[in-house]
Amino acid sequence: MHTPSALATPAETATDLPWPAPRRAWWAVSVLTFAYIVSFIDRAIIGLLIEPIKADFALTDIQIALVQGAAFAIFYAVMGVPMGWLADRLSRRGLISVGVSVWCLATAGCGLAGNFVQLFLARLGVGAGEAALSPSAMSMISDLFPRERRGLPIGVYTMAAALGFGLALMLGGAVIHLIADAQGLRLPLLGEVRPWQAAFILVGVAGLILLPLLATVQEPSRRGATVMANQASGHGAVNFLLAHRGFYAPLYSSIALFAILGYALLTWAPVMFMRSFGWTAPQTGLRFGLVLLICGGLGTIVGGAVAARLHARQIAGAPIVVAGVAIAAYIPFTIASGLATNPWVALALLGPALLFLTAPNGAALQALQEATPGQFRGRASALHYVFTSIVGLTLGPLSVAVFTDHIFADPKSIGLALAIVTALLALPVIVLIFRSRRDFVALARGS
Repeated sequence: MHTPSALATPAETATDLPWPAPRRAWWAVSVLTFAYIVSFIDRAIIGLLIEPIKADFALTDIQIALVQGAAFAIFYAVMGVPMGWLADRLSRRGLISVGVSVWCLATAGCGLAGNFVQLFLARLGVGAGEAALSPSAMSMISDLFPRERRGLPIGVYTMAAALGFGLALMLGGAVIHLIADAQGLRLPLLGEVRPWQAAFILVGVAGLILLPLLATVQEPSRRGATVMANQASGHGAVNFLLAHRGFYAPLYSSIALFAILGYALLTWAPVMFMRSFGWTAPQTGLRFGLVLLICGGLGTIVGGAVAARLHARQIAGAPIVVAGVAIAAYIPFTIASGLATNPWVALALLGPALLFLTAPNGAALQALQEATPGQFRGRASALHYVFTSIVGLTLGPLSVAVFTDHIFADPKSIGLALAIVTALLALPVIVLIFRSRRDFVALARGS
């Protein structure tokens, strides 16, 4: 930390105030987690509506991929850093409220799109709005709980990702069936709309229920070491991250590489059960979705809780230890599942794999919050989501497709491709995450 000068003006921080009451703090976590679940529903709903959209707009699979992935992920990542900067300066609750309004209205706007370009632009809006949520939420949670009790609420928040994906899979088959059978839908002011349009509009409008809920959450006081106003600037954040690149560089790199494995599995495991084992879409959604819902949700909570327990026992670098061990445990289960010849064996192996896949999320975010001063936490969290979005969402699905399309030239070789991709990235991910531990311990002690 830099020594304050006599002429510097301290940024507004609170280091001596009592912590918020547990009821107030956990209510805030509940609302933020619900917002995160809604965000995943809004970003994933397009996956259930691909076929009718393709038919109405005469789109190619490449155009669908651009709308579903690139339009959301790249803009979500690009907007993440400025949203993190704003989260470090403005009301985080207010910023989330604006983001909710933008992504919900953009989701509804997808239902009003009349061509590919309009749909692409609407998806950009979904990504831009959702980029405001997590940097602000992580910063708020860090100011609601002391360090020794921070792991569990962070785990609860990150659990929403697994819940969102799991619910989407479980309900996907039923939603597709209902949408396909519904005809002649009429909505107020809009008149008759196609079923897929109605799905976007209703889901987007329903998400606005978050706004009155967010109004019940109080903006917590910012905590952490007192810093100078000029240090809280953009240059101060960059200088801090570069000065401590021994921690941030390997952590962000390991997060990005592990995101490739995570998105590869979440994208292609359901397809593996349908292509290689002959399960139907509803069967796959219910079975794999239920495993993801339970094991994935449990993993995020367990990861944060175990990190907090190890910290209480004065284990140096507890969040890094938890993340590293979980990543190492994920590797063999995923490889074995990809090589399994029986669908039920593959599904059983994916249970612990999904638990270990989601456990590092909360632990890694906890490490970021502990190591980063309060005035930089929003931007540090934003970079986390930038790397997981750009690298994970782009290379994760693509890495498996390269093997199935060009190396094996067999669409049913998904399991083998998943196993190979996992094996290739295993050592770099594990080495990088543990490499960040020493510098994390030094940073956490000085924060």
